[in-house]
Amino acid sequence: MERCLKIMPAKVLRFSLRHVVITALFLMICLTAARAAEPVLRSVTVRDNRYFSERIIIGWSGLKTGQNYSPEVVSNAENSILQNLAAAGYYFCRIDSAVTVWNDDSSAVALTFHILEGNRLVIKELTIEGDTLIASSELMPLSQPGKPFFAPDLESDLEDVLSAGEETGHPFARLDLRQLRLKEDSLAVVARLTSGPAAFIQSVRIIGLHSTKPRVLIRETRLLPGEPYSPSRIEKARQHIKKLSFIESISPPALIPLGGNRYDLLLQATEGRSNSFDGVVGYQPAAAGQKGSVTGLLDLSFTNLFGTGRKAKIHWERSSQYRQALELYYEEPWVAGLPLNLWGRFAQEIQDSLYLQRNAAGGVSWPASDLLTFRGSLFSEEVLPDSIGRQLLGLYQARSLGATLEAEYDARDYPENPTHGIYYRSLVSAARKDYESSANQGTINVRRYETDTDVSYALFRRQILNTSLHGRFLLSDENPIPQPDLYRLGGARTLRGYREDQFIGNIVAWGSLEYRYWLDKESRVYTFYTLGYYQREIIGGGKESHWPWGYGVGFRQGTRLGIIGFDFALGQDDVLATAKVHFRLINRF
Repeated sequence: MERCLKIMPAKVLRFSLRHVVITALFLMICLTAARAAEPVLRSVTVRDNRYFSERIIIGWSGLKTGQNYSPEVVSNAENSILQNLAAAGYYFCRIDSAVTVWNDDSSAVALTFHILEGNRLVIKELTIEGDTLIASSELMPLSQPGKPFFAPDLESDLEDVLSAGEETGHPFARLDLRQLRLKEDSLAVVARLTSGPAAFIQSVRIIGLHSTKPRVLIRETRLLPGEPYSPSRIEKARQHIKKLSFIESISPPALIPLGGNRYDLLLQATEGRSNSFDGVVGYQPAAAGQKGSVTGLLDLSFTNLFGTGRKAKIHWERSSQYRQALELYYEEPWVAGLPLNLWGRFAQEIQDSLYLQRNAAGGVSWPASDLLTFRGSLFSEEVLPDSIGRQLLGLYQARSLGATLEAEYDARDYPENPTHGIYYRSLVSAARKDYESSANQGTINVRRYETDTDVSYALFRRQILNTSLHGRFLLSDENPIPQPDLYRLGGARTLRGYREDQFIGNIVAWGSLEYRYWLDKESRVYTFYTLGYYQREIIGGGKESHWPWGYGVGFRQGTRLGIIGFDFALGQDDVLATAKVHFRLINRF
């Protein structure tokens, strides 16, 4: 069968288009007229109210003058008002009437609510029956007789009573609401607590592990065989495990019956990546009398060696073409079955051909709580000057012996990219330094004080304000203090916008203010402002001090390769050609 195409005459086509346009215009005019015909609220008032102001009740209704009026709108407003009155304890409230007054053309209406709030419902009596006496008034502070009745408060108090029953070693305790006696404007509540059988924890089982040995997590629970069941103790045990850097998550507990009143506690853990590679590459543009140079930093961290929870770290740094540093660190957890970690560190720094500095330290750390850790250590430091260092800097071979005390508090939600929380660290150190005989120096006392604070605060959704402050203070009997003892300032990890270790001083401080847009646990975009301070004594008397500052932008982005970071920073007198660029890669494996 052949298909035929019938061509419409132009005249007929023009008529059809005209008909469509006229119809559309007619419909638009009708819709506009219908919309214009809808009445609007001219005013909303409240009458007969005693306890709450008219402004508050109208706010509860959600009504505003000028909005379209309909019976459905009034019904929704009435329900909202009654719900808010009930939430405030006025359960006998009602809306007596909603009076409407229309204008002449019925285009606007004045609405008046006549509200009877009634009396507030109060608690006459709250009785907990059962086979224990744990339901004391201290456990029900919100639902005392004579106080207004609020359902959420009563629910919270009853949950506290049930939790107290569980804390006595009865995980199967139950609380049943037996009676609610309503008389006029008072309510009597009767509940019954059944404690159930007692339970004792025989042992802890951990499942879901692949590389970590179960005993590593079991010892972190700090639960003893045969101790009574306690939800708070078990929750602390979960938090101790969760705090381990190589554990990603830990499940709620389950009880496995063994017969009688003995149970095993079952926890399921999910392991995360326990090792990390952190590399930073920076470029420092040429300055007066100096060539441009590439700087670098490398951190290798192992937080779960051989699945035992042991830690090791290798740190290498080339902060300038004249300085290189190497650090080795090892930590042995739970020595002698106690929550004490022994650690040791060896560090060496080579400052061009001026001197060699070595530091060896060992100590103990004690996690006093989930947030607070204390550390103590003994250290030995040695400075071996080269011939040039003896001539130019007046250095002599020296050896120091000393001790440090340190406290660290960390309440950040995500330490590497927090949305809120505070980090604080404080260190005090004291040492005695002895020189070689040719230096004609007696014993020198050296004291150090260090502090670090980092605070993150969520301004708006995903917008974070981060502030950090750092201080270093050195006191020494020497004047001037030799260069190897001084603190260094400048670079990617201290004062961005300046060369690595550009400034030195016996007093050093720096801080930053960052405005971050938080993307996820590993990613953010930010702009920053940094301010530093250093002070040092100079040969011949006097002191030198300065307040350098910098600013810039950067980002951190989580990828399959790892966390990639980029900082573009300018110092006080920089232009774009002398800006400092830092590239960073953190990879976990």
